[in-house]
Amino acid sequence: MRQPTLRSRLVLGFALVTVPLVVLLLSNNLYATRVVHSQVAQSNQSLLTMYVNDMDKALEEIENYLYKTAEQDDSLISLGQNAKDTWTYYLAQTHTMNDLFFNTNYYDAADVLFAYGAATDNLLLAPQTSVSYARKLLVQDTLRRMLARTGDGGPSYSRWNVVELDGSYALVRVVDSGYRSYIGAWVDLDRLMEPFHQLTRDGGGQAILSDDAGRLLSKSEGPLNGDASLELRPAAASGQEKAVYHIVKLDQRYLLIGKTSRSAGLHLSLLLPERRVLEGLPYFRILTYWVPVVAAALLAVYLVFLQRAIVKPIVGLIKGMRRIRSGDLTARLEDNRLLEFVTINETFNGMATQIEHLKIDIYEEQIRTQKAELRALQAQIHPHFFMNSLNIVYHLAQTKSYDIIQSMALHLVRYFRYATRIQTPAIAIKDEMAHIHDYLSIQKYRFPEALAFDFEVDPALADFALPPLTVQPLVENAMVHGFSFRAGEAYRIAVRVYAARDAQGEAVCIEVADNGKGLAAGQAAALEEMAAAVEPQEGHVGLWNIVRRCRLFYKTNVKLQFADGQPRGTVARLTLPFKSNSQEA
Repeated sequence: MRQPTLRSRLVLGFALVTVPLVVLLLSNNLYATRVVHSQVAQSNQSLLTMYVNDMDKALEEIENYLYKTAEQDDSLISLGQNAKDTWTYYLAQTHTMNDLFFNTNYYDAADVLFAYGAATDNLLLAPQTSVSYARKLLVQDTLRRMLARTGDGGPSYSRWNVVELDGSYALVRVVDSGYRSYIGAWVDLDRLMEPFHQLTRDGGGQAILSDDAGRLLSKSEGPLNGDASLELRPAAASGQEKAVYHIVKLDQRYLLIGKTSRSAGLHLSLLLPERRVLEGLPYFRILTYWVPVVAAALLAVYLVFLQRAIVKPIVGLIKGMRRIRSGDLTARLEDNRLLEFVTINETFNGMATQIEHLKIDIYEEQIRTQKAELRALQAQIHPHFFMNSLNIVYHLAQTKSYDIIQSMALHLVRYFRYATRIQTPAIAIKDEMAHIHDYLSIQKYRFPEALAFDFEVDPALADFALPPLTVQPLVENAMVHGFSFRAGEAYRIAVRVYAARDAQGEAVCIEVADNGKGLAAGQAAALEEMAAAVEPQEGHVGLWNIVRRCRLFYKTNVKLQFADGQPRGTVARLTLPFKSNSQEA
């Protein structure tokens, strides 16, 4: 699991403070909006209920009048029983017309009261004074067509029916007397809705009257015209105390409230602009929506400030500590303007300087001790190597191979002359390669058919400086640990020097590859770990000494890596930094 960082903790702390505040502000805004919606919906629901009840009451009164007249008025019954040219029919017609005109004053919700005698096809109309003559003729024609095709049990006898006339709608109720005569009422819906339109005209809303099919039945100015594209039937029953509303989006957001008429089966709906309902709340809502944006901007500024003032110095401190841990004692922290970090930087730089001096002193003492051990080791190794070489010369003398004896003697002289130059701090890489060539040439005299070697050195790196006897231990390890006999194939050692580039810049790579026994599984990683260890481990002083001397010489880290050769064998790669001062050294 990834360790938490200072930056993540600071961001988390900022979020723990700001996020609850933003959530609280948004919740408060939503709650306030719901409360306003509920209060406005409840108020307008009461208004709708009152108006629909008044409308139902007027329609029920008209309906009661129609039923009473159809059952008790003898004049209406005579219209369907007597011939048109009789005196009885004339009196019945006169009495019925007078009664209709008289009752228009009591039932002013009805635009037209009418009576119809089916036997004589005689239609009597008593319109309100507000109905024009042209309108009266249109209503008369519509009623005559409707009554002419209406039979017993038709829909006009059971309920109020919606009739369209010249782009407007009306309610028509017809009651049958049972004697082929009818009485009915015509209610213009536009006039019925006029008082309610007056209430919504100044508020920017719209009062809507619709039928079960969603068809708009009243003319009014507003966002919804033509066929209703919304579900205008109220979701709550008329007996519920709590008002039910919907938020619909047309040209803007509207509050939709509805109520159903129990008498006519019509639906009265009210659209109220949410902007007018909420008054100043939308600006508060916009401000609320901007709060998270402002909080995010403040968080970004806050993070930039923390990055520059706190996180960046701490990251620099961590990098410096890692460089110190990896062996780079030249790591120093940059100056900072904050007093606390000034103290930290001064303390760190002072400690790094002290550690560098102390480590150099200790390492110089270790070098002196190692030189003494090296001299003692050379004193032990040289006679053994010298005796093996003399043994080879002896056998060559027996075969009288004087040319080979001369060549080997020359290689021995060069080899021992180079090995005794332990006081020299640095040599050119071409001299190190010449020394390795002498060593391998001597070994080849021991295994003339079983050993082969070659060198590949970049000419531009011939004068590259390195500590003496840096590459020779790698070649010697290849001879000692990797040498193997194979029929028909010589044991080959290849030394390659070339320029490369790594994460720290330009570098010089020295590879010693062989086609011998190779490494066991996991042995390469173990050798690399031993070579990079702080203290040498028993049996691997040579590898550790190579890395340690190079680190001291180049004043930076070096890498010694091991890998399997292709198709077999081992590849040892020493990576050194390419610096001009190393050549001067």
